[in-house]
Amino acid sequence: MDIRQAIFQRLHACSSSELKEIIESGIASKEETVLPGLGVLFETYYNSLSSKDELLDSLSHLLK
Repeated sequence: MDIRQAIFQRLHACSSSELKEIIESGIASKEETVLPGLGVLFETYYNSLSSKDELLDSLSHLLK
């Protein structure tokens, strides 16, 4: 099983509040082991967008 499959299997059927808790606790832990999982979620979200411009503009502003 690859990391993407493992992430989706772990998060399958999570409610939005459960997902929020998982993401926020992962970020708060500052553990680098969480980064691949967050990256998989970001990749999935990014790929689902019909227009990526707004997200890219927001990220660009955060990086300035």
